Amino acid sequence: MAVDAEYLSSLVNWKEGLISPEIFIDPEIYRLEQEKIFGRSWLFLAHDSMIPKANDFFATYMGGDPVLVVRQPDGGVAAFLNVCRHRGMKVCRAESGNTRTFMCTYHGWTYDSAGELVGVPNLDDAYYNDLSLKENGLVKVAQIDSYKGLIFGNFDASAPPLAEYLGDLKYYIDGWVDHTENGIEVLPGVVKWTINANWKLAAEQFVGDTYHAPTSHASSLLMFGPAFAGKDGGHVAMREGHGESFLFERLTRFEDDPLGQYNEARSRAARERVGERAEFVANFTAFPTFSGLPGSANIRVWHPKGPNKFEIWSFTVVDKDAPEAARRAQQVSASFTEGPAGVVETDDGENWGLIGNILEHGHQARKMAWNYEMGRGRTREHEQFPGEYGDSFFGEDGQRAFYRRWLEFMISDAWPSIPEEPQDLGLTEGSSSPTGGVR
Repeated sequence: MAVDAEYLSSLVNWKEGLISPEIFIDPEIYRLEQEKIFGRSWLFLAHDSMIPKANDFFATYMGGDPVLVVRQPDGGVAAFLNVCRHRGMKVCRAESGNTRTFMCTYHGWTYDSAGELVGVPNLDDAYYNDLSLKENGLVKVAQIDSYKGLIFGNFDASAPPLAEYLGDLKYYIDGWVDHTENGIEVLPGVVKWTINANWKLAAEQFVGDTYHAPTSHASSLLMFGPAFAGKDGGHVAMREGHGESFLFERLTRFEDDPLGQYNEARSRAARERVGERAEFVANFTAFPTFSGLPGSANIRVWHPKGPNKFEIWSFTVVDKDAPEAARRAQQVSASFTEGPAGVVETDDGENWGLIGNILEHGHQARKMAWNYEMGRGRTREHEQFPGEYGDSFFGEDGQRAFYRRWLEFMISDAWPSIPEEPQDLGLTEGSSSPTGGVR
């Protein structure tokens, strides 16, 4: 079947909360995502603290494409495909570092830190000086922008500015990047691991699926107290496809460790600076693949590696002015809970992997619709928390918003602007739904 707008709309009935699992396993849908989603969305690349000096670089991905993010001599940031213009080989195989040039180890083409081609072996006696260095620089990412030290890139020159794209999520980001005067930094070392499942399973969980926590994480989270209840928190969904769920009170750490003592000491100042947000234990996703657990000092990216495989890249975040003992304790804590062998993280990886296995090998299971109906029609405007607010810690409004935006990107030829007056992709009450085939 052709993967066109009609077919995709038949798979995603976001309004009723019914989603076909085909969007998590179909190779053609995955290939289209590379163009429609990853070729047009603002994607997280790095934090300022990861590339502080001129010619510092960090190697990452935008969708399936390898990218280099480089601090320029003038203090700006550039990003370009980590792909040589000669035969498509990586020009840098290091994960990070500092260099003035990148040399492809296949044929020796060399590029400077701005991505310009500056050296070609045998330029005179093989190319007869006919090769244009200017026209063979590395392919640049069309837009680079940052929000309070978080650097994003976008291949689409027509996409709106990052601040507009983030929308109401900025309010919640501010709660953890601005809770101290000097801000945050990312500790050295990126923890990476692979899950045999589709990237959207992880992104949608962080956008608002706290419902899984009392069941999946019972063996680990019950150490801190009784199971969560809806009244313990709230959630918000955003028209841009972002979402966040949060507990109103921070989970209690062991009081005699350096991190617990530090958090307790800075709590009052943080509340004075950013209000209740300073105490949130939250999970969020900025559509499509930038997620995090601010209460656990963890941010991450879901890098797709195929329709049924993705990599998790996990970064530990600390206050820039935190004492060394607290910084060390935070890194240990993050690895203990959220790393690939973490007591909480392994629950998620097992869930996602088992779902991926069913979709890869099953047939009948791919015919049924998955249910995303929780909390439909229950959100409201809140006087303090921007976004569509749900009164319960549990809800699937964020997931429905995520897949609504996913569908808009997937069926739009141009960058899918959000109308000032919200529209339902042609759906109105009582009308026949183009997504009605998902049941």
